[in-house]
Amino acid sequence: MKKKLRKSLLTALKIIIAFALLAWVFSGVYWNDYLVTKDGKSYSVQPGEPVSDGMITVSHGVLWWRAETTIALADCRKVPGGGDQRIRKGFLSVLKDIRWPLLTLGWAGFVVPVLIIAVRWRMLLRVQDIHISTWEAVRLTFLGYFFNSVVPGTVGGDLVKAYYVSRHTHRKIAAVLATFVDRVLGLAELAILAGVMCGAVLLFGLAAFSTMQTPLIALGAALLLTAVVLTLLLSKRCRRVLRLQRLYGKLPIARHVEEIGRAAAIFRENFPVMLRAVMITFLAHIFWVGSIALIGASLSLNVPWYTYFVYVPLIYIIGAVPLTPGGVGLVEKLFVVFFAPVNPTLVLALALFARLIPVFWSLPGAWVAVTGPRLPRTDAMKAELGLDVENPA
Repeated sequence: MKKKLRKSLLTALKIIIAFALLAWVFSGVYWNDYLVTKDGKSYSVQPGEPVSDGMITVSHGVLWWRAETTIALADCRKVPGGGDQRIRKGFLSVLKDIRWPLLTLGWAGFVVPVLIIAVRWRMLLRVQDIHISTWEAVRLTFLGYFFNSVVPGTVGGDLVKAYYVSRHTHRKIAAVLATFVDRVLGLAELAILAGVMCGAVLLFGLAAFSTMQTPLIALGAALLLTAVVLTLLLSKRCRRVLRLQRLYGKLPIARHVEEIGRAAAIFRENFPVMLRAVMITFLAHIFWVGSIALIGASLSLNVPWYTYFVYVPLIYIIGAVPLTPGGVGLVEKLFVVFFAPVNPTLVLALALFARLIPVFWSLPGAWVAVTGPRLPRTDAMKAELGLDVENPA
């Protein structure tokens, strides 16, 4: 009972944090067009508001505290990258002025990484002598995508995938490990992709080193953490040197660690397959980040193309930290933080599309969930997979 209460309280806390972060993000958004004066004050502009002798009528405040005034356009800051333009787009104008061909391309591009990830996961399962068809891998990948995108906080999509694929083998821990390595591999390569792009940006002088310090430090930390996790997972020698085997032997998960060690050894012995998995993962990430860049272009987001390949991976690496369900609120805030010089309204529109389009593409997973076998409760799945440490089978 205490365990369930703690879990419920933790979930409630995550939801509260998510709503707080979303409120923080939306508080900086203008629904109508607006101006920013040279002293930093901002004012709303009604669509089609006429300019007379360089003066324009604007409003500020909310509800009954709202008041109108007239200011000179010359006293307002120029839109970054917009020439002499002073009026900045609000959220409604952003949606109205979308370039639909680019948005459609970005929308379609999101499905390609899902299919590639399904192929990669099937490759990792075959290394562990777990054989499922390509169609089954695609179905289960969409199912996991659905749980990660639409019903966060109840049960992770990786656990659902591992549960269903475990029916094809008696080596259930190996199925879980293959799914876990699939996720870690994806996050690690996101960091590598961003690191390579940072290096290219500095090498070709596309940006100053001072502007790249923050992403470089964050990416370095992410790569170091990933390297430590993979080393402890895949290297029996490292665990022996650190005397972790003795520690594991005293824990109720000792038998799981032994199984993980055997499965990890199989991964090490199949380096060519792992290398192919790495290469197709890069292809998936290029499609995914490129799709977000196309959405940004459809919104006329005035940032260099390489900015997406530096910051988008970093946003989703940090967003993978389970601070809020599915990273809701956290990811949106990170978009605004990392694309800070740009109109925050444009950035929020980009973040919302980057959130909603994957939800759309996850809907086939809902059909798999409805038409497939009944999904048991989380604790039942963990028990069947041998992950219930408190009550080991």
